[in-house]
Amino acid sequence: MSPKFNIDRPRISDDEIKKHQNFDALVEKFKQQSLKKARGDESWWQNKKIRYSTVIAGITVVCIITYSALFNNQKQTAKTNETLTTQNTAPRNNKEVKPAFINAPSKKLKTPYSTYKVSNEKGGIITHGTSSKIKIPKNSFADKNGKDVIGDVIIEYREFHDVGDIITSGIPMAYDSAGHSYHLETAGMFDIKGSQAGEPVFIKPDKKLEVELASASNEQRFNQYYLDTLEKNWKYLKKDHATAISKATASSKDKDPPASSKLEILKNEIEKNIPKKIDSVKVVYTAKAEKLPRPKEPAKPVKSSPGKPIFKIDGSYDDFPELAVFDNVVFEVGSENKNYSKELHDITWNDVKINQGPVKGKNYIMTLIYRNRSEKLIVYPVLIGADFEKAKSVYELKLETYKTLAEKRASDEKRILAEMQAKQAAYMADLKKKQEQYDKEKAQLLSKYNAVEQNDLASSFNSLTFQTKSVRLFQLSRFGIYNSDCPHPTAGGTSVVPAFALDGKEKILNPEFVYLIDHTNKTVYILDKTKGFKINYTPERTYSVCIFNRNKMYLCDKSLFKQAAENNSNVFAIKLLPEGADNLVDFKKAIEI
Repeated sequence: MSPKFNIDRPRISDDEIKKHQNFDALVEKFKQQSLKKARGDESWWQNKKIRYSTVIAGITVVCIITYSALFNNQKQTAKTNETLTTQNTAPRNNKEVKPAFINAPSKKLKTPYSTYKVSNEKGGIITHGTSSKIKIPKNSFADKNGKDVIGDVIIEYREFHDVGDIITSGIPMAYDSAGHSYHLETAGMFDIKGSQAGEPVFIKPDKKLEVELASASNEQRFNQYYLDTLEKNWKYLKKDHATAISKATASSKDKDPPASSKLEILKNEIEKNIPKKIDSVKVVYTAKAEKLPRPKEPAKPVKSSPGKPIFKIDGSYDDFPELAVFDNVVFEVGSENKNYSKELHDITWNDVKINQGPVKGKNYIMTLIYRNRSEKLIVYPVLIGADFEKAKSVYELKLETYKTLAEKRASDEKRILAEMQAKQAAYMADLKKKQEQYDKEKAQLLSKYNAVEQNDLASSFNSLTFQTKSVRLFQLSRFGIYNSDCPHPTAGGTSVVPAFALDGKEKILNPEFVYLIDHTNKTVYILDKTKGFKINYTPERTYSVCIFNRNKMYLCDKSLFKQAAENNSNVFAIKLLPEGADNLVDFKKAIEI
């Protein structure tokens, strides 16, 4: 008769389990079986007294331990506010100690935690950068002694959404169930933990946290799992349900990156305050220069031209002070006048008006009026004979004075300009200093908040590569790693122990980590080094291989993998990823996701 294996037997109900929880019957059965076995063993009776005492003592020990365990379990159930179920294996010093099977291949690419603070007494809702929400009821946390936590609790949280996140997390996606091996395709995974003053806190047995996980898929083919770090396997929780969200809701998750008050102050100085000071300096010193005495150049007397007609006018030159400086000025008719005739001198004009001419300060328009007749001439002020010589001497004296004053004004303007330039140079130096401080502060900020910013970048990159389509609700009774996954059977078909060729030559890299990416099923295989990183693949699917070795990353992309598979070769060509791909965003681009 061949043995019969019941692999997928149905889950035992809670009522059926309780029906068999009879402690007295268990003890009596154990006692009778032990005595029956002992009586059938002749050698056992060679020292009856000692053997019988041993059996009785054994029964007593089993009874005490079993009863004690049951009693403690009942006591723990009754006093939910003072005792805890085991949720977290983290050490008390809160240092991150991961089991060997969780091993991130690169510190630079490792998805960091986002840190949030919440009051245990008040509870609250945390909104993560991807629009996921963590809902925390009031008084949800207790310390290691089962006492309610008082004050704020630090929640550390991070998410993983694609094969790039999975590779950099180091979290294995292998899943063993009922003797069958699977690999998980994720619709979203998260890691959450809580602490206070460096000590881990725990979710109380009568409380549950809710995580509304943003997901790139609205398909209903996924299940929820919890990663048991002791058994090193995923534990099935329940069938997952995706609640679809609108595009408008999905796009509302954009948020600003972490800010720094010091950085904002420096930015304000560089972009507003200092430029404003530089401009104000120019305004102030320009006003100073305008207030400097501006000497007026004296009018140069012009000698009359022989043979040209002139008009002499008796009257005041108050409207034209430049003419008043001359005695006996006369007006010479310009050659550009076409309407001039000698008969204009024979008329006794009732009125004469002088207005500014086409060339200011040089010529004038003289209007002659007699009754209804009006004549306009362009005239030039000139001097005749001794009047010209006298005016010339006065002009030369005034010109010297003018030159002296003009030189003084030019000197003062130069001094004011130098002061302005010195002041502006000081502000420019301050601007340069502030820019250097800004760059330094920004670099420090990027370094200090690298984890948060890289997480935001990863979230932004994810939002570019896929659109958030649904929310998946998780009920948490303990901290740890949770996943919405669809299991796929482990790849089969072709099996090879690979060799990796770099720069056209076969080269043994002795990699530290090798990952097989199944792009068809969106799964990642962490290959076993002890088995030579053996690759199992199905030729009809699309694959690539990512390798980490001595802080360098290599890639056998889709086309290179396909080429090796089509040639039935175990030699896979690889290329070195550029140093610029040492951040999560560029790494994902490099591996074509």
